[in-house]
Amino acid sequence: MKENASTFDAEALRACCARLLEAAGLPSDRANVVADVFVEGELLGYRTHGLKRMSSNLEWLQSGETSRDGEIRIVNAGNAVEHWDAGFLPGPWVVTSAVERASDMARSHGTGTIAISRSQHIACLAAYLMKATAKGQLVIIMASTPSESTVAPHGGTDRVFSCNPLAAGIPTSGDPILIDTSASMSAMGPLYRAHEAGKQMDVAGIVLPDGTASADPASYFDEDGAILPAGGLEQGYKGYALAILIEALSAALTGYGRATPASAKDGEANSVFVQVIDPAHFGGAEGFSRQMSWLGEACRASNVASGKDAVRMPGDRALAVRRQQMREGVSVAPAILAELRRWGALLGVEAI
Repeated sequence: MKENASTFDAEALRACCARLLEAAGLPSDRANVVADVFVEGELLGYRTHGLKRMSSNLEWLQSGETSRDGEIRIVNAGNAVEHWDAGFLPGPWVVTSAVERASDMARSHGTGTIAISRSQHIACLAAYLMKATAKGQLVIIMASTPSESTVAPHGGTDRVFSCNPLAAGIPTSGDPILIDTSASMSAMGPLYRAHEAGKQMDVAGIVLPDGTASADPASYFDEDGAILPAGGLEQGYKGYALAILIEALSAALTGYGRATPASAKDGEANSVFVQVIDPAHFGGAEGFSRQMSWLGEACRASNVASGKDAVRMPGDRALAVRRQQMREGVSVAPAILAELRRWGALLGVEAI
């Protein structure tokens, strides 16, 4: 836990966040869902996309940037596919609804796919995954931000893409595999933190206009640099390909994305792709679990170089952090706690 951080029961934090969101105008049922996603992100250790997102979401509710009420518009629908226009409703509520709906379609048809335009920022992708894996289903979530250009194409120096996160939850006979990554060398959160702290990034993840790579976050903010796609200067074609795929599935499928003039004013709103697959309709749930469990065991049992940590599967660390915080309390940084209490005072409700 971070020095000087306070610890709180997860349920108390959920209740706190729900009270604040409801006081800002969000209906109670939706406030509870959004609060659950933020606290789940915090429990899993995704600090930049957990409770830290509360302040911006409260601001958006008050300013009208986030729609307080209204319904998702189903633009097109088939037996196992739907296209939603979320109308800037709260992203955590929208994606939770999408995972639940896609899960129902997958139970009936083997797979369920939903492409979503104009969802307000969806926060931590990993926070949604266990809603499907707990049912023995595989889930894939991808997102892009049509108004945001921060990442260069491989070989270029202009900012074209957003950071484009990708997450997947894969059930096994034990803990699920939880993948949460992006097509870029860095998300914006770590870049902001390093810049504010005057620190270098761990790797040279920024390309300058002259084509050289830099680990200095000031290269992005002050020197017109762009974030490199995953793989960096030499092998960025890998992240570049992923970025294109994520744009195709999250934005192009809906017909609403970077080529839509109106999207330039959408702020942090996301285009989202959600797909749930039910192994029972393919080779069977037992066979799927057996294969993925074997793979996890083989990876964890891999020999490592002297002095190196054991191999982990994606999600192992996050689930260990979650268990610890459920047992000992959720660690909340002083700045985040101060923000929650500031909003409590502004909205006239008890924070925590």
